[in-house]
Amino acid sequence: WVACCCIVLWGIGACNSQPTYQWHDPQTKEGLVCRQCEPGKFVEKHCTKHTPTVCKPCPGLYYTHFWNYLEKCLYCSVFCNSLEEEVQACNGTHNRACQCKPGYHSVSDFCVPHSRCPVGTGVTQPGNPLEDTKCAPCPEGTFSSSSSTNPCQPHQNCSEQGLAVNVPGDQFHDTFCTACRPNKPVGIVIRTDELSETEGCEEAVIDYIPYQIKAPRRLRRLRQRLSKSLLPTASHRKSVNQLQVELHSYLIQEKNTKGARDVAKKLMGALRDMKLQHILEKMQKHFLGL
Repeated sequence: WVACCCIVLWGIGACNSQPTYQWHDPQTKEGLVCRQCEPGKFVEKHCTKHTPTVCKPCPGLYYTHFWNYLEKCLYCSVFCNSLEEEVQACNGTHNRACQCKPGYHSVSDFCVPHSRCPVGTGVTQPGNPLEDTKCAPCPEGTFSSSSSTNPCQPHQNCSEQGLAVNVPGDQFHDTFCTACRPNKPVGIVIRTDELSETEGCEEAVIDYIPYQIKAPRRLRRLRQRLSKSLLPTASHRKSVNQLQVELHSYLIQEKNTKGARDVAKKLMGALRDMKLQHILEKMQKHFLGL
């Protein structure tokens, strides 16, 4: 009886419990107000003056998301591509839904990789399926020495480790500490080759020198001289800070394979060949004053 109450002539009224729609009965020519079908179903038969709307569940791979009076369900037409993952399976009430996989975000319906924060900046908000990574310059006391998807890291505290500061940290690199103590008293001139042979000083020399060279051209020349190979053209577009970090990283790699003493000697030899005597003098003064 309640269902039949929803079938009335136009203008008389409609059942308040669920949505309705207007329907013109092709047999009686009457205008009717029929109840709609709930989400997940479609109209198998429209109502008549004496019978309610007949609704039927959507078959597999089809759906209706809202109350409706469709005569066919909608096809689940969304398909996830190789850079997407399914977050909503196709069912009777929903189309399939996809989002970009971890490490990607959507730009104009395409999934593109999250940006990496440049050297000297860190992640303030990780990327998600809808937004790219957000970066900001590293604040004082922190650094990022590589292009990455990580936050800025705090500088290490040398005094807490019982060490001296070799190279102060900035936003591009960590503070470098050292236990280097030349065996001759202050005031007595020592040769740079003696310094490299002093226990604990080889690594300090390797850490110190890259950050004393401020000219991009000299940094590139020194790297080429040490590696005996040309640098990529892209290196000419890099900042002093990037070139310093890259030179230091190269020296560390060499140290790990050839030993600190060998690398330190080659490094100071290259500085002499390049006539960068002021760097050698600065280094000697620095280590004697530690």
